[in-house]
Amino acid sequence: MTARANEPGEEAVCRMDDNVLDTGTVPLIFVPGVMGSRIWIRGGRAWDPDSNGNMIGWAREDANDAYEALHSNNPASIKTDNDELTAAERERGWAGVAWGFYGDFVRDLQRRRFGSYVTPVYVVGYDWRQSNRASGRFLRRRVQAILDTEEVDRYILVSHSMGGLVTRSFLKDHAELRDKCLGIIHIAQPVHGGVVLVRRLFTGASMRYDGGYGVKSFVFTRILGTNRKDALTIAAGMPGPLQLLVTPNYRDRNAAEQSIGWYDYKTFERPDAPFQAWSGRTWDLYAQTQSPPGLLPPAGASYSPIAAARADFSTNLTLAKNFHDWLGCWKYEDKTWSIYSTGLRVDTRIPFELPPRQHRTQVYQGGMMAPPVIVHYGRRADGSEAVYSGDPNRADRGLVVTQTEHSDGTVPLMSAQGLFPGENHEVRRGTDYDTHHQFEVNDPEHDHAAHDSICQHPQTETATFDIIEHLLGI
Repeated sequence: MTARANEPGEEAVCRMDDNVLDTGTVPLIFVPGVMGSRIWIRGGRAWDPDSNGNMIGWAREDANDAYEALHSNNPASIKTDNDELTAAERERGWAGVAWGFYGDFVRDLQRRRFGSYVTPVYVVGYDWRQSNRASGRFLRRRVQAILDTEEVDRYILVSHSMGGLVTRSFLKDHAELRDKCLGIIHIAQPVHGGVVLVRRLFTGASMRYDGGYGVKSFVFTRILGTNRKDALTIAAGMPGPLQLLVTPNYRDRNAAEQSIGWYDYKTFERPDAPFQAWSGRTWDLYAQTQSPPGLLPPAGASYSPIAAARADFSTNLTLAKNFHDWLGCWKYEDKTWSIYSTGLRVDTRIPFELPPRQHRTQVYQGGMMAPPVIVHYGRRADGSEAVYSGDPNRADRGLVVTQTEHSDGTVPLMSAQGLFPGENHEVRRGTDYDTHHQFEVNDPEHDHAAHDSICQHPQTETATFDIIEHLLGI
């Protein structure tokens, strides 16, 4: 494909193969990640990451109230208000995403010139609470509307994070529009899910492990739930986020670059035994009544969600299994590219040091004004007793937080590389994109490229723009 410069007042055109004259307009369609779309929810509630007041409001919400308000059964629409945008930009969907996360990237993409092509940038916000397959059907309608508006029959997709699951679902489900897609660029896609989500369903979100001790982290962790009961409750009614659970295809990678199990345990009864992985597919493990490996605690536990949330969680867990069994590692063959980053810490494995199955509690009276001392004794496999330093009924069931720098701070490397396992190329202009499909952003001098800000990182933009030029034949 070759393009020629157009004269003033002349419509941009390009010469296609077989000498077919075609308009030079190719829409660039961006699809954001989980929680990255601004939505109106039935009942007058909004989800708006661009509003500090809105986010603080969600952070103050009781977990059961948040569960009901964010439940996917409540219809939602995409927000269209943003005073920073022109009417034309709002019509192209720009107001539907969190501008604080994506605004710079969207504007840089629009400012970029790709030869004589006209490349209007559209943004498709979506109801991220819904199943990613349902969001894929929503994306189909928006893509068709965009093609009708521009009167063209080809486009390019760019996704971030969970938007990768949405776009892959859309392309796999709708061949009639897949064939019109020149290519798709995934940025920081959790192909095999995120270990951090599983950890939070046992520990709740923690400022120590989930963003540090700043104000944003304080708000963020409270929105997600800071203990096991709240985290399970809030997530229970939202199929989309639960489809970010780790899939059976994920493996942890240790320092020796070997693939090992990521979900394992050792018992109090046999302290000298090594960690061992639970056997079975992750979906079956998550559904077990014994927790762990099951994600839901016993119904009578003090840290168990209410009955309605438990039922929703189980239903949406099955939906997540069905979604990933259907999608698998599917990609739009020869027309898919992936960009990810590493160097930031996140959970890549979840080991448990399980509490004793049998224990007794002894209370020792303190002397003088000292309070009583409570000591828990557990029984070993040989029948002896030993002190157990924690609470035998602890909500996290002895989870040992284990984080490495094989991630962008959210998505583990093995998940981000899921569509092209082991492929790892430097970002470099002029790369042969017919043979190179996956690129690592590695920038230790500038605090690497964190998951929520990777889109506007200079290396990400370089790779994205270069791949688009390749797709357009420039």
